[in-house]
Amino acid sequence: MKIKLGKIILIIVFVAHVLFPISPVLAAVSLTAPSALLWEPSSDKILYSRAPHRKQAPASTTKIVTAMVILDHLRSDDWVTINPAATQVEASKLYFRSGDKFQVRDLLKAILMKSANDAAKAAAIDIAGSERAFADLLTQKAKSLGAENTRFVNASGLPAKGQYSTAYDLALIMRAAARNDVIVSILRQKKASIKSYYGHWYHFKSHNKMLMRGENVIGKTGWTRSANYCFVGQIEGESREAIVSVLGSKKLWTDLRTLVVAFTGKSRGILSYGDRGEDVRQLQAALRRAGFFKVRPTGYYGKITKRAVVNFQKSHRLSVDGVAGVSTRKTLEPYL
Repeated sequence: MKIKLGKIILIIVFVAHVLFPISPVLAAVSLTAPSALLWEPSSDKILYSRAPHRKQAPASTTKIVTAMVILDHLRSDDWVTINPAATQVEASKLYFRSGDKFQVRDLLKAILMKSANDAAKAAAIDIAGSERAFADLLTQKAKSLGAENTRFVNASGLPAKGQYSTAYDLALIMRAAARNDVIVSILRQKKASIKSYYGHWYHFKSHNKMLMRGENVIGKTGWTRSANYCFVGQIEGESREAIVSVLGSKKLWTDLRTLVVAFTGKSRGILSYGDRGEDVRQLQAALRRAGFFKVRPTGYYGKITKRAVVNFQKSHRLSVDGVAGVSTRKTLEPYL
């Protein structure tokens, strides 16, 4: 029996709608990422999806699983010795000394906040004897959480043949990680200081700029040239949460903020590079009246706007980050 092409298309659309329902509010969301997922676990609704099962390099989002497997095998107050091989790994890293020792809780801070590859590799070797053997544990852990289209080759997420995941799989992994109090408490920290057994101090900030911008989004960043920008985390709303995963983004913070605003309905008064709209136009007009924006307002937050914001922040002794956050916009109020 022949089935007309039109009927086949209708069937495909119906099945896709059932499996991946998209909220009408989020259907028009525009992202630079080729693959993304916004999922509300409490209602089990997928609010936004774009190629969620597409296999891509996960970059340092891998470290969420790394942290989970570390806590499966070690206690937070256990000590881990830095293997010489860990000091040879590519950056990002904290440049640990071979033979030095760190407590697991501090290695986890380095892994999840600084994305330290040397910390990840040191823990991997301590637990499994080799990084490759540890990667097998990562893959097993992912599959136990339902992540069937994920395979890890190393503990850091550095480029490697045969290493991949999907936005959907990472969302499943993040749902489990969000139940771990140790991991969540670390992901909420903006900065940390850790001390080795032999007294060496390391100070660092979280790579998650959403925290710095006042957004209630915890999670793990990732970037390599081949993977572009990646992120997996949780949006913590006033009465509900959503898991967000983004792979291959060209403008990660713009993409994440778009999803946060779409989910919460609140912009939190923060404007940053890549934003467009009337709010940006008003910001530019205020900067112009203050003498920092020399061209006609366009409504696009580009390099000229960022430079104007930086100069305004410097002149008013504000935190200089080129982002028009709450304090910057409040200081600009007389010029609105």
